[in-house]
Amino acid sequence: MRTAARACSTQPLRFAAMGREGSPLRDRVIFVEGAPRSGTTWLVTLLATHPQIAGIDAESHLFDFGVDRLFDNFEKRDPLLHGLNLYLSRDELVDLARDLCDGVLMAMRSNVSGAAPPFVVEKTPAGARQDGLDLERKRDCYPDAWYVHVVRDREAVTRSLMRAPFMPDRSRAACEAVWDRVVGGIRDSFGDLPRYREVTYEQLRGDPAAGCGQLFEWLGIDDGEETLETVRVLSRERFSELGVAPEAGAPWRGRARHALERGRARLRRQALAEPSRESVVTFMFARALREGDVETIESFTHPSLELVVRQAEGDLLIDGDEARGALARVAEDAFGRSYVTDWWASAGGGPGEWWTTAPNKPFCTVFFSGVGGDATRVDVAIGLVLEDGLVRRAVVISAGPLTGRPVVGR
Repeated sequence: MRTAARACSTQPLRFAAMGREGSPLRDRVIFVEGAPRSGTTWLVTLLATHPQIAGIDAESHLFDFGVDRLFDNFEKRDPLLHGLNLYLSRDELVDLARDLCDGVLMAMRSNVSGAAPPFVVEKTPAGARQDGLDLERKRDCYPDAWYVHVVRDREAVTRSLMRAPFMPDRSRAACEAVWDRVVGGIRDSFGDLPRYREVTYEQLRGDPAAGCGQLFEWLGIDDGEETLETVRVLSRERFSELGVAPEAGAPWRGRARHALERGRARLRRQALAEPSRESVVTFMFARALREGDVETIESFTHPSLELVVRQAEGDLLIDGDEARGALARVAEDAFGRSYVTDWWASAGGGPGEWWTTAPNKPFCTVFFSGVGGDATRVDVAIGLVLEDGLVRRAVVISAGPLTGRPVVGR
């Protein structure tokens, strides 16, 4: 049996593997490399503002917790769990891994952009594997990719890592060793490739538009003033740790849903700290709005729901089933996209005072502020009057269109 399997490995593949040569993303993948806390998330978000680049700043871990297991198997790195080398050659494995990674990146591209721009950008800070094999295998699978290495000052990275909760050892020596190992490993793995470029975080921070403009020129894509202005605006924002930077108006469902958790967590903590029925309803209702969960929105609204919307372009006052449908449309307009930075808060929960139309009914307010990848901002307050544990009246007050307004006064 083993002899037959080994004999098969000398035969050409019996299925169509596009691999490196036939890849639909050949010459079109950008990897942003860097040590943890070096600005890789920030740079990916800025690069993905370009209409010809699709990107998400959530990390794929394709090579340090993905296809690396296939290569570990092939290379017999476990004394028992191996055997792929009996089925195919290493070149065949590399081509199959390339097909898989291309599929993942193209799925990401289709989720964050409806227009399928030619380039995709990905970042997973190096360092999870101490042996550096994730970088070697990335190079093997993507010799044609563009590698942008962000190098931040060693001392700045060290100080940041010493405060990082994910570091098992936050001593100065351990954090300095991370910078030395990762920066050296990236240079060793990619430094001799023709499409390797090293940039310093400090220079990018000094003039993000100029730095990104140079990278766009290096990639051979236009760097129009509108794109550079978007870079200028977004470079000043504090980005979500798990956000995305989609093309304007791109659908958000199916994207990395964990990007929503940061905003949810704030409301969840408030609900748990004061676990009244009102705080739980407020949290669940806000989450349903954020996710566009129409079924949950309906389940938390009173049969006689009243909806009031106050916007510069006009007011709206409706009730009943029509109000529920309009509320779902409000949620789609405000939250039917992803944000590179967002902020949630809630207040209230006690019995209503003079400002409510229904005395002794709890009144809560949810505040949301977000900036999208197209440099438009959404600020909205949603006041909720509760009755019998359900939302009886919802008042939506928006600063500008719910679909976003240009960021001004920067």
